[in-house]
Formats: sequence, structure tokens, C-alpha cells
Amino acid sequence: MIIVRIIFRARQGKIRQLVEAMKQATHNAPNRPRLLTDLSGPMNTMVMELRHESLAAAEQFRAELFQSQQFQEDQSTMNELMESGSTELYTIEQE
Repeated sequence: MIIVRIIFRARQGKIRQLVEAMKQATHNAPNRPRLLTDLSGPMNTMVMELRHESLAAAEQFRAELFQSQQFQEDQSTMNELMESGSTELYTIEQE
């Protein structure tokens, strides 16, 4: 089991809009992610956390997401709200 964390840095004053846009974009997702916002560290940070059975499953999810019509429609809005981002992958060793 792995965890994928996609870290988004929102433009100044846009974090709430980014969170709401991501909630709308993922509300019907079968593997609905957790959305986290910063309490410390870099400001205007949102983390989308997803669980997958394997790295291959995570890659398949990503490929299907990028091909979806909804994602492509939402992408321009997200780009207006985001400054930068990164991805982190973790193996779950114990729960």
C-alpha cells in the first residue's frame, strides 16, 4: 500500500478557492482523496493525499485522471489558482 501526496502551493489569497475547486473536482472520485491545508510550514499549501494498492495502481489512476474530460476542463481554473506543486510517494509500513 502506498500514499501519494500531491502538494499544491496556491497563489497568495487563493487557497480557499483552490480547496473548493479540488473538492468539486474530486467529489465523485472512487478513491476520494483527503485534502489538507497548512497550519505550519509554507503558507498557502494544500496537500491532496491518496491511497493506492501499488505504484502501478497510482500510475493508472493518474493516467486516467489526466485523460478525463472533467480534469481537462478544470485544469485552466487550477492553473490560475496555483503557484507551484510537487508529488511525494510513501510506502505504508504500519497503520
